[in-house]
Amino acid sequence: MHIVILGGGPGGHGAAFEAARLGADVTLVEARRLGGTCLNWGCIPTKTILRSAHIVADTREAAAFGLSASVASVDVPALRARKEAVVDELVGQVEGTARRLKVRVVVGTGRLVGPKAVEVALADGTTETVEGDAVILATGSVVFKLPGIDHDLEGVWTSDEAVALSDIPKDIVIIGGGVIGLEFACAYAAFGSVVTVVELMEQVLPGNDRRVVKQTQAALEEMGVTFHLGDAVERVERIGERMRATLRSGAVLESDIVMSAVGRIPNSAGLGFEEAGVEFDRRAVKVDQYFRTSVEGVYAIGDVIGGMMLAHVADEEGVVAARNTVAELSTASAEAILESVRYDCIPACVYTFPEVAVVGSTRDSAKERGVDVVQAVAKFAANGKALGEGDADGFVQIVAEKGTGAIIGCQIVGPHAVETIHEVALAIRHSLTVRDLAETVHAHPTVSEVIRMACADAAGKCGC
Repeated sequence: MHIVILGGGPGGHGAAFEAARLGADVTLVEARRLGGTCLNWGCIPTKTILRSAHIVADTREAAAFGLSASVASVDVPALRARKEAVVDELVGQVEGTARRLKVRVVVGTGRLVGPKAVEVALADGTTETVEGDAVILATGSVVFKLPGIDHDLEGVWTSDEAVALSDIPKDIVIIGGGVIGLEFACAYAAFGSVVTVVELMEQVLPGNDRRVVKQTQAALEEMGVTFHLGDAVERVERIGERMRATLRSGAVLESDIVMSAVGRIPNSAGLGFEEAGVEFDRRAVKVDQYFRTSVEGVYAIGDVIGGMMLAHVADEEGVVAARNTVAELSTASAEAILESVRYDCIPACVYTFPEVAVVGSTRDSAKERGVDVVQAVAKFAANGKALGEGDADGFVQIVAEKGTGAIIGCQIVGPHAVETIHEVALAIRHSLTVRDLAETVHAHPTVSEVIRMACADAAGKCGC
């Protein structure tokens, strides 16, 4: 069997590698470099930059640790070179895996030209049509550009320009207080920029738990970030060497840079999907729980189907879609056994200072579904490891079903949040209770002990 995959990001190469491991012949079509947005222009370069920013921020606190140290300046070319080296290393590893698994990689811009065919425009001006027994669409997402703002204007950035690290602006206005906006706010504030965030909603990180939002905003304000909430940028213009952003409230903000960080949208336009009969849910490709589109033999995964637009979600969807594709192609008579993805136990992380990590339900969302829950909170201020590291702001918040004690959600703001959340994700996936985690001995001193503290408190409230 031959499977053609359009898009080489986390979802696309995840699907390609799984299909190849299952014995399929695989052709992977990618317009630029394997790894997609996440590896080349998103997750990895951003987190590499944030690591440098964290070192700068920590050095400013050196005196509190009995040390004399300072960062004289940020070496932007060296920082950029390190970021690019990390990206190149990881792209090389993905390319190596493709070779090892005998996945054929075609570099060029692909479009669906039939239910089981992809036409690729190659760099030399020629085209190649790749036909298979099935096609998996994994074309990812693109930056959403606000209407009314000239994104070609010098001094207007998106995340692409922000991650390019051409320079550290003296001051920057960031439009959007979501994940992308806040992560870049932390990075540039640490590097010395004066940062202002404008958010249309009344809170940063829209949709998140109120305690998470309050703690995160307070931490960024302590770094010097200023917020304009419940407001919008109505006009951006260049005045001489400076940018001027006029807000709906009438406020006028001047800066070196205005960055649009209002999110991403599915990359589905102009790729032949509609002409091939693929149905849409607005801009997202519509799929069933097994990632089948409305066209037989065509599957779709990752950002292009909307939902949780995260790299690790795309990877999991790609793996599952590959298994389902192989199962359906291999099963001649009996109904194929297909898999789906459980989204309730997939973590979402924000790499701010401090980190934010959430999984499952909040108390409010559980109550809206009619679930009777209890909530327990334990603070890092009572944790020896966090205090010793000088990073004791934040909390662990556990949400559990009353009576049974089944864990249905967790929100963490604090040190190593993006690493420790997986204990709770595992608990949700395998229907563990707060009593189960409370009775699991955690090494001391570790920040993960705060999860055990919260679970012990929740177990008492649940009566389990």
